[in-house]
Amino acid sequence: MKREINGLTVEIDRTLCIGSGSCVALAAELFEIDEKNLVRFQEDPPDLDPEQVKEACSVCPVDALRVHDGDEQIVP
Repeated sequence: MKREINGLTVEIDRTLCIGSGSCVALAAELFEIDEKNLVRFQEDPPDLDPEQVKEACSVCPVDALRVHDGDEQIVP
């Protein structure tokens, strides 16, 4: 799953996700844990500060969240 957030492309690899919730703790407006205990995007997230998005994705213990700025992967 991919989503554009304030100029960044955020990608969730649910096959890697372990449901730690670290990303939700830092960006609950963007992420939530579903009934399978895996992360997914909120229905209609606001445009968050890019630094908040990068930080929330960088704390994933299994690198299930990736952030791209254009063609460049910046997280992890």
